[in-house]
Amino acid sequence: MSLNSGLSRVIGDLYDAATDMDKWPVFLESLGEVFEAPFTNILHFDQSEERFNFWLTGGRQLPDGLYDRFQSGFSADPRLIAGNQFPGKPLSCRLSIGEEAWHQSKTYKDLLEYEQYFPVIEYSLTVSIPEETGLMTGLAIMRWRDGAAFTQDDCDLLGEIIPHLKRAIDLQKRLAQTDFGQRSMLEALDHIPTGIVITDGDGRIRQANRSAHEIADRKDGLSFGGNVIGLSSLRENGELLSSIREVVDNADNGTILPGRAMSVSRDDVEEPYPLMVSALWGNNIKLGLGILDAPLAAIFITDPDRQQEAPAELLQRLYGLTPSEARLVERLVASDTVQAAAAANGISVQTARQYLKSVFQKTETDRQATLIKKIMSSPIWLQARTASN
Repeated sequence: MSLNSGLSRVIGDLYDAATDMDKWPVFLESLGEVFEAPFTNILHFDQSEERFNFWLTGGRQLPDGLYDRFQSGFSADPRLIAGNQFPGKPLSCRLSIGEEAWHQSKTYKDLLEYEQYFPVIEYSLTVSIPEETGLMTGLAIMRWRDGAAFTQDDCDLLGEIIPHLKRAIDLQKRLAQTDFGQRSMLEALDHIPTGIVITDGDGRIRQANRSAHEIADRKDGLSFGGNVIGLSSLRENGELLSSIREVVDNADNGTILPGRAMSVSRDDVEEPYPLMVSALWGNNIKLGLGILDAPLAAIFITDPDRQQEAPAELLQRLYGLTPSEARLVERLVASDTVQAAAAANGISVQTARQYLKSVFQKTETDRQATLIKKIMSSPIWLQARTASN
């Protein structure tokens, strides 16, 4: 499997998981394959709605005793401590905390005690994504001793997945709680850059967000006509309608199938639209929300031409800034003074200077001019700004 096809599969599995919590292990499996890692885990904590909390592993399952030790010593894990210092930034344990710090940690010593039951985790690639609203998502990809340390290229690859991860978890909650008969409940989906189309089993559109309409309006391989989604390729159109019917009919009979991934050929551009068809039926039942009265299909369309992260989100991922720090830096890069940036973000100048001091430390700079030069010369930042203009 090529890297590009593997990454597309991971992202497709993410959106499939947004429709059914039981599909998260499939995402973890494909994630492990892309990174050649035999063990992965993901956790999500929502202090306002405990029904959405989960902690899952992919690959080998932890022995009960080791799981309990991981849970009790979680806050002292040096990988978590590093992640909290650089929220949203993918970190390789060898690049962020070093071999000695990892080997001296209680977490590593606990692993050594269980070596006869579970392989020793030697290398980790992790990201911690806290939100100002109290949400927390963590993702870890791990290799045994016979593997290799994760590199900066691995960190950058995980960075491409992070915006989709955040979006999939957000979608999981919104889709489970949404009454599709009320347009006001769907307005929040309009701010998501992934195209989302909700159809019945015959492909008739019940709802579509703004991104989906923008894609369809191009009539570049995909369009909406007569309130039905259609593809330019007759073969692909038949495949799409067949997938929609299959996932909806099976959900109606009590079986939630894995999502159906496909690529949509475009008329004017070589790169296709990655598309995933999933049954929208599982979560509302499992979470006791009971809003849907019949299964529907959720179609997720990724637009390769559209930047998946806002500049502030990109700054968080590149440098591990908090959302507040990233918004401040975004204004400074846009040529605002500290005073103007503080006013635009509704904070005091003193608070802005405190944020800036933290930013200097995280970006390894010492003054504002050096900071702005470093950010604007970053290849990923340049690419993102070009895509958004």
